Amino acid sequence: MQGAKLLELKPELTRSQTKLLFDKAQEAALAFYAKIPESEKLALSAAAWNICASRQDELEIARKENANPQAIAKKVSNFAFAAFPNEIISRLDKLQFTEPKLVTLNNEANQFLGRDWNKDDLHPIEIRASHHPVGHERHVSRLIFVQDADGEYKEFAMLETRTAQLPIGTKAQASMVGIEPATAKATIGLPGNEPVEITIRELKNFSYAGLVFNAESVNLEFGTVPIPDKTVKIKLDGKTLGELDSDSVQQLKQIDYLKNGNPLKLKLTSISETGDQAFVLGESPNGNLLKINKINFYDFSGQTFNDQDYRKLTIETSASKTRDAVFLNGEPLGVLHFKKDKDALRQLGLLKTGQLTHAPTIIESNFSVICAQIDPKTVEYPQKWTKEFQAFGTQSVNPQQQQMIDSSEPILHHIKERSTFLFSTESNKKLGVTGLAVDNHKVESVTLWLKKQNVVYSQVPPEDVIRETKKGLAVFNLVDSSIPAKTLSSMTKKFGGIIETDSDYQQRVNSLATRPQFLKPPEQTAQSPPNQSITPSLSTTPSTPDITNSTKTELLGVKKSPTVTIDDLRNWYNAADKLGKSENYKKRIVEVANGFKAGEQLSESALTVMNQDTFELEAISRLTQIAQRIGMVWGKSDENGTQVQGKIYDLAFNTQQRDLTISQKNGEVILNLQSGQVQTNKLTPQILQTFEDVNTQIDKVLAKSQAQQIDLQR
Repeated sequence: MQGAKLLELKPELTRSQTKLLFDKAQEAALAFYAKIPESEKLALSAAAWNICASRQDELEIARKENANPQAIAKKVSNFAFAAFPNEIISRLDKLQFTEPKLVTLNNEANQFLGRDWNKDDLHPIEIRASHHPVGHERHVSRLIFVQDADGEYKEFAMLETRTAQLPIGTKAQASMVGIEPATAKATIGLPGNEPVEITIRELKNFSYAGLVFNAESVNLEFGTVPIPDKTVKIKLDGKTLGELDSDSVQQLKQIDYLKNGNPLKLKLTSISETGDQAFVLGESPNGNLLKINKINFYDFSGQTFNDQDYRKLTIETSASKTRDAVFLNGEPLGVLHFKKDKDALRQLGLLKTGQLTHAPTIIESNFSVICAQIDPKTVEYPQKWTKEFQAFGTQSVNPQQQQMIDSSEPILHHIKERSTFLFSTESNKKLGVTGLAVDNHKVESVTLWLKKQNVVYSQVPPEDVIRETKKGLAVFNLVDSSIPAKTLSSMTKKFGGIIETDSDYQQRVNSLATRPQFLKPPEQTAQSPPNQSITPSLSTTPSTPDITNSTKTELLGVKKSPTVTIDDLRNWYNAADKLGKSENYKKRIVEVANGFKAGEQLSESALTVMNQDTFELEAISRLTQIAQRIGMVWGKSDENGTQVQGKIYDLAFNTQQRDLTISQKNGEVILNLQSGQVQTNKLTPQILQTFEDVNTQIDKVLAKSQAQQIDLQR
């Protein structure tokens, strides 16, 4: 970095130091928990969760306000799990997601549009993935389907995106209950007049916000009168600090202190500073708390408060505004908006300026949001849970992207695979051991092979070789006196000479790239002796480890579950490409995959062909592994590779170039791999069985050889 100045060098934390820090953090969490009275633990666990868990809307606001994604502080909920494990577990005794919110009720896709739901009736429901195209209001969302009188499930509503999300495919029974009424329908019937229907709006802004009316008879009051604005502002030094929270407004109302100009004496403490969620708490001298919202909307935006002393603030109530309003029991219920409603009320003599007029009314709430109240006892989860990206295809890979992924395979091979090497530095020699560094994905197979060779060994703990671990290596110490001479000779021949100096060893380790953390370990196989695999890159599993035992593994057919995923189809495309299938053949696979993502089921013929290709691919992989074992036992090597002259078949392979040719005595080529790519393939089950039989013979030869070595050592 240009212009940078080195201030300090510090060693990195060891694993044991890191563990100590975590232990101390755990102790702090437990100490915090121990101080809480038993009656308050559940409440405080909820408060801790609210503080340390990220809300989706908070993250969205942060993204909008800050263009730098790295600056978005995503919270971590580890503390809540460490301090309140029992409280969290106690919430699992019953289903929590019992009241999901349903929205987009007025969308044309709602096949129950206009239906009045009886809140006491249970209806069979199912959660499904949206099938609507891009641009539709319900695109890429979860939908609620409701069973109608004919037993058919029909689309009803969309689950609100931040509501409780049960898995796609879940079935249950639920009642539909309207919540959050924004408007109400009022029918006025005066003697001698036709009934008049009007709409009352802005219910949530007045005294009866949230109250639900179910066609009830009430006496309402109508008039063009001053309506007080419910917003209460808090002033600091003549400037607006924010708006008083509704709960705090009620606190001041109860003591009759909510009056314009009344003074407040508070210590201010900032709690949240994020967008429209920013707020401060004000503590009075007698310990009461007031919450002041929307700090970032007024004169002190961006300022943080952490007062030690009290400040003088004042209450500012907004002036009243004359509106055409509706009252219930003397309190404002809502306002009138439509001209036809106002004209109809004036004709009835109900809407007068400066006074309220009574009228008997039947009132019913209108809902823009419905709550599906799920009966937990009726919930049936799907046999196979579907992830959203599978249902909506949000992470699909097109053929061009797949081609790019495939073309990067040689590079990824070098990143993933770690070659095996031996070293014997000064410290090793003093201890009488030889170091063995191997790919840490192959620890299990290495230990099996060492045991089979009767080598005394110990694996160095990963935390003691942090640099090697980061590079993807595992380190073993082999006791020199326990290594048979023939085994040591074979190892140095395959892995190169023993590295003798510390500097050369450090250089070898440092030359390796740091292994990406997200890479999965390759599947361990059990066929090859110490060697570098020439299993072709067409294999859907990573290549054979450098060291494995020689236990025979029977070749089995590919077992596919009845359920096919998009990953299966992607692997099929890869297999077909590596098997040298035609472009038209691969194009047809892409068409099948696109149909599958659109909801079509895979046909029996397509499933059969997919399994055949996958089986053929794995059969070739198996054959290359056995061929290498044959070469190790009976092969002759030169600068061109290894050749084996057999009674029925001849083999020739070059590990470095990943070339392999298997041919019959008459010269007919059965399998030809060039740089890991299939060029000729005439394999039959009989040929595979022949090579399996030879592999069994190799096991017997190696077992006999090992027994002879043990006898000689005695």
